[in-house]
Amino acid sequence: MLRKLLTLLLVCATQCALAQDYPDKPVKLIVPFPPGGSVDLVARLVAKSLQDTLKQPFLVDNKPGASGNIGAAYVASAAPDGYTLLVGSAGVFAANPFLYANPPFDPQKVFTPIMRIVDQPNLLVVTPQSPVRSVKDLVALAKARPGKISFGSASVGSAQHFSTEIFMQQAGVALLHVPYKGGAPALTDLMGGQIDMLFDTSPTSLPYVKSGKLRALAITSSQRSPLLPDVPTMKEAGLPAFEVVTWTGIAAPAGTPRPVIDKIHAAIKAALRGDLSRQLAETSLIPVGDSPDAFREFIRKDSEAYAALVKSANIAPQ
Repeated sequence: MLRKLLTLLLVCATQCALAQDYPDKPVKLIVPFPPGGSVDLVARLVAKSLQDTLKQPFLVDNKPGASGNIGAAYVASAAPDGYTLLVGSAGVFAANPFLYANPPFDPQKVFTPIMRIVDQPNLLVVTPQSPVRSVKDLVALAKARPGKISFGSASVGSAQHFSTEIFMQQAGVALLHVPYKGGAPALTDLMGGQIDMLFDTSPTSLPYVKSGKLRALAITSSQRSPLLPDVPTMKEAGLPAFEVVTWTGIAAPAGTPRPVIDKIHAAIKAALRGDLSRQLAETSLIPVGDSPDAFREFIRKDSEAYAALVKSANIAPQ
């Protein structure tokens, strides 16, 4: 018994010493999507804040592919020392296990959650050239041309994809899915006329809506955005049960010492009480900043919700 107690004390002392010195070299923030999307935006803002607070470089490294699984697997296999972190979406942390016949890992087992950083609504957008000027117009057109109206997404199982699946279920329409390797290329093709519509992450489409390059039909949150006060919610636009808000969080490889997790969490939490919160809000993101344990429980519950949605939408695992 005494030996076990001494061992435990030694482990605790070692971990505390590690946290005290952490970080003493650059830290990588892995984004499992291409540059230009909302997850990438959050990662870069957080990296700047962490670098300012912890006085070491925090470097964003984009590793896209397989709906985020490539970058996530890279982090899962990294040393659990706090020097390789994952900034990912709801899809990566909660939905992907139900979208693959043989998922490469279980996010709830291979990651140690640190914080849900932000919630974010999507904007239902079309181009100014589109004849569609409202959600009601879109539903009518989709019913007149079943399976012909195309929508893009960042990938199968992304927030854009699930938002549209919910839209199809509630509106009683069928649309054509065109998945991409990230939200940025989907947005590019929408503006280029290759696809007809997109439930885009609000931070990335917001500037184009304000400049008139995109037309926003509705926002997927329960309330209108103060940045787009004239854009109705999906509920106001005729789908009273529609509300979809996705999120972005940060995690470390499983086994990362809790003192290191707590130090990273404290640094981000402090930043959210200052300029970081303002910067996020300016892009229509909603700061969260929950605890590691609360984030773990949130992922568990969100995973259950995604499992049910995949089943109800008849999405076949790849």
